Amino acid sequence: MARRKKFLSLYESYMTRYERGGFLVGDIFKFNDNFKSHEDYTSLGQNVKDLIDQMIESGLNIRVVGIKDTTSPRFPGNPQTSSLQVVLTLALDSGGGRYTHLVAIPCCLGQPVPCGPNLPPIPDAIRRKSRVNIKPKEMKKSNNISNKTDRGNRKLADTNMSLPTKNTVLPSKPVTPSPSVASQAKAYTEQYMTNAPLVLETAKEQPSTKRYTEQYMSLTR
Repeated sequence: MARRKKFLSLYESYMTRYERGGFLVGDIFKFNDNFKSHEDYTSLGQNVKDLIDQMIESGLNIRVVGIKDTTSPRFPGNPQTSSLQVVLTLALDSGGGRYTHLVAIPCCLGQPVPCGPNLPPIPDAIRRKSRVNIKPKEMKKSNNISNKTDRGNRKLADTNMSLPTKNTVLPSKPVTPSPSVASQAKAYTEQYMTNAPLVLETAKEQPSTKRYTEQYMSLTR
């Protein structure tokens, strides 16, 4: 039941996005291209303008951390106090839940960045520069001892740093020959065929089943 109530509150808060100027707390905020020509921006103090410039130049994500109404509610005690003209409290998202450079601006100076159910994009300001060399170059020979190898003859030679392009045949000789499956099958067949006449002669010398039965009946009488 508690989970259901929590889901309903989250769903209701999401549905009230367009009742609060199109913003929700936690949205990524992006300033409009011509926001400095807006009359609401020109009415701001110079120190507020300098802070906004610092936030944009930092390259970090700017989040909405608060939404306030510009006017007091008409009917006190009524929960329907939302209005389209709201004031947004913005802050720089430095990562790890750290918010700095808080400033309040009118909501008409920017738009929310649509991220959907995904995480917000990683800003370039906190991306580590990659050192991957897409076009590698061949190494030149160097007399550095770290590139030398002793191959067992007590002499240093250049280390082989190239990848092999074919299989390496190791010089080895087996202690006992390992016969193949075909040779084993041929040897078994030859041995069976050589012993076949002997098996037939042995079968001829043995008495038949009828003769063996007659001898048994005569002895039991």
